[in-house]
This record gives sequence, C-alpha cells and structure tokens, in this order.
Amino acid sequence: MRPVDQIKRARRESLLQKVIAKLLTQQALDDPQIQGVFVNRIELNANKSICTVYFYSEQGEEHFKQVLSQLILYKPSLRAALAREVSGKYVPDIVFRFDSQLVKQLAIEQLLERVKEE
Repeated sequence: MRPVDQIKRARRESLLQKVIAKLLTQQALDDPQIQGVFVNRIELNANKSICTVYFYSEQGEEHFKQVLSQLILYKPSLRAALAREVSGKYVPDIVFRFDSQLVKQLAIEQLLERVKEE
C-alpha cells in the first residue's frame, strides 16, 4: 500500500471513529443498557467495505457480550448517520468486537509498573 493510501485510510478510520463514538455516546444518555462500553478503535478491511468497531468496557468482555445485542439494534441508524456525515461512495458494514488488545496492553503496563517499583 502506498503511503498516500495509508494516510487516506487513517483519516477515514479516524473520521468514522469520531462519528460512531459521538453517536453512541448520545444514545448512551437515553439507553442505560449501553452505558459503560466505549469505542476504543476502528479498523477498515482492505476494500473498506467492513468497519470493525472495537469496544472496551472496564467491566470486562462479559459485560460487552450482554450489551452487544443492544448495540446491534443501533447498527442501521449508525450506518444512516455515517452516510450523512462521511463522504464516500459506499457506507461500510459495521461489525462490533470487544477489544482484547487493550486488556493485554493494560496488563503489560501494570507489570512494568510493578517492576519499576521493585
């Protein structure tokens, strides 16, 4: 992939993340079931047809699994909002996942802090 294409992809992912996070934050004010889960990062697949939204919850993956069915109900309205706010030929399909990468990162940081203290 050319550097210019990487920059365009990164900008698009950043814009998608801002829009989705904003919309879900607004929904969380009205729907207490989805409170406590946060958009952590977003990845587009190679042809930009699928947008994977990675969530984090301090309460863990089990809490995310409980909230997932509610998040799926918001998928059509999220795609409609993306179509309005993000320019492009197509609106990607949205897939929701728990971000286990962040959990691992936090565990490593805690280990490093313990080593630093010793």
